[in-house]
Amino acid sequence: MTKKSIIRVMGFVLPVLFLLFAPGRPLALFAQEKQVVDVMDMSLEDLLKVEITTASKKPEKVIDIPASVVIVTRADIEKYGYQTLAEVLENIPGLYQTDDYLTQNFGVRGFWTVIPQRNIIILVNGVAQTDGLSSGNWLQHINLPVEAIDRIEVVRGPMSVIYGTGAFFGVINIKTNVVESYKPLTLVSASVGSENTHKLFTRLSGKERGFKYSLNASYFHTDGLDVPYTDIGDADTLAGFNVPDGGRTNGQLQNSEKYFNFSGQFDGFSFDSSFTEADKKIIVGLPSIDDGTTQHTRVVRIAFGYQKEFSNKVKIDARFGYFVNRAVYDYKFLFPNFLGIQNDESRAYNAEVNLFLSPSSKLEITSGLNYRKILEIKNEVTAPAIGATLWAVSLAKGESVVTQSLFTQWNYSLSQRLRIVAGLRLEQIPAYTMQLKKGHIETSDYSVVYTDYSYTRAEFIPRLALIYNFDGRNVLKLLYGKAINQPSFFQMAEDVYFPPDPRPNPEPENIRTLELNYVGQYSPEWSVSASVFRNMLDRLIYRTQYVSDDILKSYYANVGKMDTTGVELTLQARPMEQFSFEFSATYQDTKEDKRTDPKTKVEVEVENPPGYSPHFLGYFKAACLIQKNISLALTGNYVGPMGSYYDVTMTDSQGNPTPKRLGRKVDGYFLLGANLRIKKLFKTGLYLDLRGSNLLDQKIYYPTTSNNYLFARKGTVGRGISFLLTLGWKF
Repeated sequence: MTKKSIIRVMGFVLPVLFLLFAPGRPLALFAQEKQVVDVMDMSLEDLLKVEITTASKKPEKVIDIPASVVIVTRADIEKYGYQTLAEVLENIPGLYQTDDYLTQNFGVRGFWTVIPQRNIIILVNGVAQTDGLSSGNWLQHINLPVEAIDRIEVVRGPMSVIYGTGAFFGVINIKTNVVESYKPLTLVSASVGSENTHKLFTRLSGKERGFKYSLNASYFHTDGLDVPYTDIGDADTLAGFNVPDGGRTNGQLQNSEKYFNFSGQFDGFSFDSSFTEADKKIIVGLPSIDDGTTQHTRVVRIAFGYQKEFSNKVKIDARFGYFVNRAVYDYKFLFPNFLGIQNDESRAYNAEVNLFLSPSSKLEITSGLNYRKILEIKNEVTAPAIGATLWAVSLAKGESVVTQSLFTQWNYSLSQRLRIVAGLRLEQIPAYTMQLKKGHIETSDYSVVYTDYSYTRAEFIPRLALIYNFDGRNVLKLLYGKAINQPSFFQMAEDVYFPPDPRPNPEPENIRTLELNYVGQYSPEWSVSASVFRNMLDRLIYRTQYVSDDILKSYYANVGKMDTTGVELTLQARPMEQFSFEFSATYQDTKEDKRTDPKTKVEVEVENPPGYSPHFLGYFKAACLIQKNISLALTGNYVGPMGSYYDVTMTDSQGNPTPKRLGRKVDGYFLLGANLRIKKLFKTGLYLDLRGSNLLDQKIYYPTTSNNYLFARKGTVGRGISFLLTLGWKF
């Protein structure tokens, strides 16, 4: 730790210690009720018996779920003072963040894709946040304030049997509509902090005559990072893109977000709606100029549900959802209107019916039908400076992208201690046609190219688990599962940009996982969770290229393969009523092997290890109730060194293959955070949070990606030391 870092940490810690222990106890004016702060109310034994609905779409205890599970509660978020959803996720074991100034993206168990969260499904109140164009789960399309979160349920491991395509490494279900009749929650809060960050939030929830409701609304703004461009790329390269000497990102990474969510439940019926809008400054493709490139997003999601319990043996759950997603990019680089405007749109609906049967005390059956239809997809880029549309790729007239599936999962008790869980899903995408308009569309001077997606084979997705419960406090789980990732429209669109010679469509990516998971409760104060896993990934879709008629063509194909062996260990302890801590560590070793290209039949060597796959991840959390209603919590997060993607499609100026990594290897880093929370100020519902992040002021680098490789050879810089002060009122 440097001298500067020590001074910064002490600048945060000393005032806190003075406030807590100064003579005269100035904090005596705060409420002194005889209760342990709510974040420590639940025992570790109770945590093992918490019921969640994400794993099988019905309530199940954590110890009975055929997967590795992590739960984050509202109390956890308040205790540790997390500022954003991304900060919550990067403190979940097995997850690690990257930020390439287009989007925040997370790798899981050693695997990462440039499309954000394409390898894991994010739900909000059970509603999938997957977009129609890229099949990703973009955080800037969700824009969920942490104050709205009641609980996050993270189920790790292949979950495609229950959720279908995209659940490669699991599911994250974020709940904002948990309304307890005995403890309704209404609050308002305001926050100010570093980088001119400010936030306003309000929540209203309750229960009236059987009607449960929750409303969340927020506004958020930050000026974002201000770092020299020379911290990101080499001076000579930057000069070639008209970045001036001393050029900085100042004002080019601003972000303003609006969020609204309303949920209601009454007599088996449910309704959930959300609206998000953001103006996020991004740096993508090339360095920005002037006030920077802006991504304007607007997302609307509406969902209806109905649950009916006919008896204690039969229950039905039906859901219907509709979403509209739009993102407009106003590019500003090299010179004004160089590239112009990009418009991405998608519109879709999803319908599902789930049936829950309990034929006997030993057998539970969950079955379901799911139908998703993308009605509209568009990716259009215009260049106002030359009055032309460079391209406009979309579904052909009358076409749609349909995903249809059915599944069943059986949970059978072989004995009082041993259970077996077996499941199977059948999923298929019918053929559809895409079109590309290229040229001056405004004057009808353009050409049209059509391409079909014709891989219509049904995918069979199995899972199997044996769960042995030794004594209700020690459980061993042997897990096998498969998951798939269907090719996204974005990946298929490459065939439209570059009209293909005859070649097969990409097939779904797949993963097979073997995992041994142990959950143990040694005493009311100590618990441990450990997993040993092996992930076998095949048919991974990567961009490849070939020469045809002296033209270099690019397309996506199933040319990738990875194997990951890993170990995860989590220790939770509460040695004293007023003190708790948690330590987690993940070691993962990923091997990558590019197979023979299906078009050229040429075998390409790949440099190991693969990009964006750190060997070691570490997490630490500790919380102490220093005085009644006053807690101090620490978070620590270590991410090991990472390399960038090894691109075998790169060529020199003469078109000769020159495979290499997109950027330089980045060092590992450790993030230290702290949060001081004071509640029941002046014996009211007022509370105060002071959160410090990256207190050691570590210089964080994220690896270069395909979104910035032309100029960001050093990688992208993460946030330095920052603070956020929040004043709120619960009533």
